[in-house]
Amino acid sequence: MTKALAAGLLIVLGLPTLAVAGAPSDGWPLPKAVAPPPAIAAPRDAAYPGVIRLDVDATDVARGIHRIHETVPVQGARRLTLLFPQWIPGDPVPPNALDQLAGLVVKAAGATLKWRRDPAEPAAFHIDVPAGAKAVDLDFQFLVPADDHAGPVLTTPTMLDLQWQSHVLYPAGYYARRIMVDPAVTLPADWTFASSLEGARRSGDVVRFAPVSLDALVDSPVMAARWLAHYSLSEGPVPVRLDVAADTEAGLAVPDEAIDRYRREVEQADKLFGGRHYSHYDLMVWLSNDFGPSYFEQRQSGENALPAEFFSNRDRFSSRWGVPFHGYVHSWNGVFRVPAPMWPANFNTPPQDALLWVFEGLTMYWNDVLDSRSGLKTLPEALASWEKLAADFSARPGLQWRTLQDASDEVLIQHGNANIWPEGRLQSWPDWQLGVIDAYMQGELVWLDIDTLIRERSGGRKSLDDFARGFFGVRDGSLAAAPYTFEDLVASLNTVLPYDWEAFLRARVDSVGANPDLDGITRGGYRLGWTDQPSSQQVSAEQRKGTADLRFSLGMTLDKDGAVTAVVWGGPAWRAGLAAGAKVQSVNGAAYGAEALKTAIIAARDSGKVDLQVARGVTTQSLAVAWDGGLRYPHLERIPGAAALLDDILAPRP
Repeated sequence: MTKALAAGLLIVLGLPTLAVAGAPSDGWPLPKAVAPPPAIAAPRDAAYPGVIRLDVDATDVARGIHRIHETVPVQGARRLTLLFPQWIPGDPVPPNALDQLAGLVVKAAGATLKWRRDPAEPAAFHIDVPAGAKAVDLDFQFLVPADDHAGPVLTTPTMLDLQWQSHVLYPAGYYARRIMVDPAVTLPADWTFASSLEGARRSGDVVRFAPVSLDALVDSPVMAARWLAHYSLSEGPVPVRLDVAADTEAGLAVPDEAIDRYRREVEQADKLFGGRHYSHYDLMVWLSNDFGPSYFEQRQSGENALPAEFFSNRDRFSSRWGVPFHGYVHSWNGVFRVPAPMWPANFNTPPQDALLWVFEGLTMYWNDVLDSRSGLKTLPEALASWEKLAADFSARPGLQWRTLQDASDEVLIQHGNANIWPEGRLQSWPDWQLGVIDAYMQGELVWLDIDTLIRERSGGRKSLDDFARGFFGVRDGSLAAAPYTFEDLVASLNTVLPYDWEAFLRARVDSVGANPDLDGITRGGYRLGWTDQPSSQQVSAEQRKGTADLRFSLGMTLDKDGAVTAVVWGGPAWRAGLAAGAKVQSVNGAAYGAEALKTAIIAARDSGKVDLQVARGVTTQSLAVAWDGGLRYPHLERIPGAAALLDDILAPRP
C-alpha cells in the first residue's frame, strides 16, 4: 500500500491521520536525538602536574559525617574535570556511592567557582578555572549511612573504615598511578589506627601519611577505632598482622587457637605462592553487630566486617574463621595478577568480568584449601564444605541455559543496586536465574577439576600448586599489577602439564550443560550419594538458620514459620504451582511444622503426594505436591579403590 493510499483510507474511515514514514501530521517536527556532550578526557599514562593535598576530618563519628578539604594544583585558565571514583581496579563490586557526596564548594584564590555536573556522567564535575589560578580548593562531605538500608555502615561511635575512594575527587585524563596525593586524616581523640600506607606521622589527632600515588592510596584503607589490637602472624620475610577493632576492650580478645591457625595459614600461603606482593599485610577485622557490611580486598590489606562474637562464640563461628583469608589470597589472585579486562587505568572506567571465574572462583578454591592445610578446618569439615558445594550445584537448573561466563556478568547486570553483596540482589528463582555467588562457586568446581586432572595425568608429580607458584609467585616483592589474558592462563597451565586447556576451559566457561562440573569431586576419590538421613552438619545448619531444607525432595526451603524462602525451578513444588513468598499453613490437614512436613514426605511414598494449604497475601489455595521419593539428603562418599586426591589437596605442605 502506498503512503497516499494509506492516508486516504484513514480519512475515508473517519480515523485520525498518523505520521507516515516520518511525515508529521500536525506540522510539528518529529523528535531528533540531541548530540551527546563532549567526551570526558580518557586517561593517559602521563604525570599530573603537582601533588593533590587531601585532608579528611573523620571526628564526627556520632553522625558519620566526614568532612573533606582538598587542594588540586592547576596550570592556567582551563576547564578542569574532576571525577568521583566509581570503579576500583580488580574489584567487581558495583559503583561507589556517589549519592553520599554532598556540600561541594569549589574556590580558587578565595573566590567561589561554579561547578557543573556532566549531563551524561554524573560522577564528573566540570570547573572553569580562572586565569592565573595555581590551585582549586574543594570542600565537601561524605555522608556515611547511618543504617544498612542506606548502604554500608562504615562509621560508628567506636570504629570506622576510611575508604579513600569515597573521599577524593581526582582530575580526569590521567592514569591513577600518575596522580600523586598527600593524604591526612583527623581521628577522634584517643583512637588508634592501622593502614598499609607508609610514613605515618601523628600530631595530636591528625595523622599524615607520605605522599602516594592515587591508585596506591585507594588500595590502602585506614582502620581506626576506640579499641584496636594488633596480632603478629608473621615477622619475616614480610610482616603480616591481624588488626582487630571491637565495640569494647574485652571484645578484642582473639583465642590463641585462632591466632595459631592464622599463623599456619600464612605459612601455607607462603609455600603455595612463593613470591609476595606486599611490603607488609594487614588482615583488618571489625567485630561489631552494628558495623558493615564491608568486604574489600587490596594488595596489602583486606577489610572484613564480622559479628561481635566471631571469635568468642567458637561453636557458631569457628568454621568461618578462614573468612579474612579470602582477601589475603586476593593479594596474589585479583590484585597482583589481575585479569586484563578488569584493570582500568582510572577509577571511572567500568571493568569487564571476562575472567571473574579466575578472580573469584580460584580465590575461593585456594581459600578453602588453605583453611584445611592450616587446620582452620579439619578434613571432615573441609569435605563437608565440598559436599555442600557439589549438592548445591546438583540443583542448579539454570546451568541448562546460562554459561559460567554469563553468570559472572550478574555483578554488572545488578549494577547500581545497593547492598547486593555477597549473595547478590534477591531473585525470585535463584537456581534458575543464577547469581554472582553461583559463578564464584561454579568456578571453584572448575579449579578442582583442573587440579585433580593435573595430579592424575602427571602421576602425582604435578598439581595446581605448581601453577600457583609459576603464575602468582613471579616478580617477588613487586607492588605493580601484572594483568593477564585468557591466553596467558592457558600458556601457564601448559607449562605445568601439556594439555588442550583452551578446549577444556571453553567447554566449562562458555558452554551450557544440564549437569554441573563434578568431575573434580569424582576424580578426587568421592561421589555424591543420597540417603533419607541428614548429616550432623546439615542438621546443625537447619537449626542455626531455623529453616527446613527440602530442596532435594519437594524442591523447596522454608523458614521456621512455614514461609517459603525458595522453590527449585522444575521441582515437585514448582510443578504444583508454589513460589517463594507463600506461607504453608497446613500439611495433610494438620498445622504446619517442619517435622510434620517431613513426616508427610515419608508417608508420600505410599500416597504419592503431599497436600498443602498455602497462603499468599489474602489468597489461600490447596496444592497437591506430587512426590514419592521420601526424604533425600546429599552425602559425599568415598569411591572404593579410587585414589583420594581430594585428601591430598587438603593436606598441609611440609
